[in-house]
Amino acid sequence: MNVDAILFDLDGTLVQHGHVLLPARLAAWGHPRSQSVVDAAFAVQIQWFYSYTAQLMAAGREDPHLFQRLYERVTMELEIDDPAIPLRMGSYFAANPVPPLYDDVLPLLLYLRKAALPLGIITQRDRLGAQRFLAEHNLDHCFSVLIAGDDGHGRKPTPAPFHAALGKMSIAPERAIFVGDRIDDDCGGAKAAGLVPFLIDRSNAHADATVNADFVSLRRLTDLLVHLPGEKEIGQ
Repeated sequence: MNVDAILFDLDGTLVQHGHVLLPARLAAWGHPRSQSVVDAAFAVQIQWFYSYTAQLMAAGREDPHLFQRLYERVTMELEIDDPAIPLRMGSYFAANPVPPLYDDVLPLLLYLRKAALPLGIITQRDRLGAQRFLAEHNLDHCFSVLIAGDDGHGRKPTPAPFHAALGKMSIAPERAIFVGDRIDDDCGGAKAAGLVPFLIDRSNAHADATVNADFVSLRRLTDLLVHLPGEKEIGQ
């Protein structure tokens, strides 16, 4: 596989999802819940979120209360009967708290930087939030291109944000890889745009979906190296 650039999703691929920070906040607000329970609640309601945003996009509409609706649904999923909690979630996440990186991110990025491969980000997150995440993790120098959800290119899985990133890099789609954590938005969008899609599936949650799939599944980001020409696994 000849590769001239590698593009990444941000949340769930490089940076852990923001709800990893929520159990501590819920406990402080008097409603303790374990990380596994919070993860399960978001896993259910994020499906609603993506379905709802797809409907909005198809209708050419926006919902200014989109995330507040999500937090209300998550609160119900957590069986918390306190109307103040969704509002507190909204205020907390509006402050853009930065969750940690996954532990396989820095080893891969350091290796790719030494290999001088151009790297980019395509995220649904707004530009200011994405820039803050990258800056606080000292990763902003690693990426030559950032396409954010509010840049006006539309959102994944439409091909436009992928083409916008590659246009800035002057690279043909078939010479680029995209790595994300969602089959629909990330892999589906990359495939539609002509890139080679990779799914990062650290928990093996999509094992059944990899049969006859048109994407490559990775358990760790560093596993990507064995798919690049002349590269090998880190540590070998």
